[in-house]
Amino acid sequence: MPGLTTIDPVCVDDRTFGYGTFQSNNQKVVSNRNGIFVTYVKSRNEPYTAQGWRLVRSVDGGKTFSVLYEATDPTNPPVLETDEADNVYLARPDFVDRNAYLYRFLAAEGYARPTISKIEKGSAGKYCMMYDRERGQLYYFAHNNTFHVVGLDGTVRHSETILKTGQTACLQYPHLSLDLDGTLHAAWTTNKNDEYLYTDIHYMKSRDGGRSWEKMDGTRLELPVVADYHGLSDQINLNDEYDYHTWLSSFMVKDGKLHFIYRYAAPEASMRQHYVRYDLKTCHRDIDVYPTFRGQEISLCHLDGFFASRASEPGSPLYCTMVQEGRIACLASDDNGETWYDYGVSEPFLHPYSVGGCREVTADGHIVGSFGNPQQNNDTETVSPVYFFKFKAGLK
Repeated sequence: MPGLTTIDPVCVDDRTFGYGTFQSNNQKVVSNRNGIFVTYVKSRNEPYTAQGWRLVRSVDGGKTFSVLYEATDPTNPPVLETDEADNVYLARPDFVDRNAYLYRFLAAEGYARPTISKIEKGSAGKYCMMYDRERGQLYYFAHNNTFHVVGLDGTVRHSETILKTGQTACLQYPHLSLDLDGTLHAAWTTNKNDEYLYTDIHYMKSRDGGRSWEKMDGTRLELPVVADYHGLSDQINLNDEYDYHTWLSSFMVKDGKLHFIYRYAAPEASMRQHYVRYDLKTCHRDIDVYPTFRGQEISLCHLDGFFASRASEPGSPLYCTMVQEGRIACLASDDNGETWYDYGVSEPFLHPYSVGGCREVTADGHIVGSFGNPQQNNDTETVSPVYFFKFKAGLK
């Protein structure tokens, strides 16, 4: 579209397992002074006991990538974080021994073979991680209801079961976001207990690094919290949105507001794409844009996508990158979600899948992400080129 920032994806690997970028709820792309790092699954076996996964790195701004580390494990695509010393932290579950593992790639050692430590009972198919700079620790939240606090040396400081299955649904996709004041915010999508149906979306927060949890208004929650609408956590989706898939794509805390993007995947006439904002002082839902979420011409409508911003710069723009009719597209807001405008768009792809990215705008001012493009090969095999993309932020 004329006048918009061009999003020009780069193919990282042209032949991978069809869902190599599975999960948009966690970071599989991070950037620091030593490069851009991306994870994905290259191959798998049918029992999901031998997934070939990779950590790749670019030192030329994302033009080319080389394999930094690869292994074969019973796992899903690993989640990434990086710190102010440019160390890279990678976490993945193990579906056989039921633990999770943290890999520490140290910048001072040139990202040579990592130090690996165990997170007991941390294995689950969906998971997310968050780095807390002030407390010097990582948070790992898995869909087996467990939450783990891990030091940067790999030592597990605290583990607890913070959610439990409800009468109707159980935790499925967890999300985390961290405020500048140290408050940790958690949100999640549930799945119905007896069928494949994403049912509802919930939220809670912690002001003590994950030791205790409370509602948005500060009401203390007894652990483990019931995950679905029979529990006491804050519900984000509307009460008439239980009959079809209701899926949280992304959420972020920024400048005193909570931002959510989610989709109610009812039949076309009733489908809703929500952008929702809550004020953290009043706990009031002060914006709910639906059934469409759009700028001037771009209308974002997909299950996958992510928010990005400069967390340390109050008043900086907020970006939401998703899919519009097969294109990677971005809307931006200069007023913390009050209004949105068209920002960037790519050429069309066959089927962009699991569009995810780094929640923090890079130090050199870019939004970075990845996605797969699954396609049938000879009617028997699904292959999926993995793409990386970046585009300049702040170009209104």
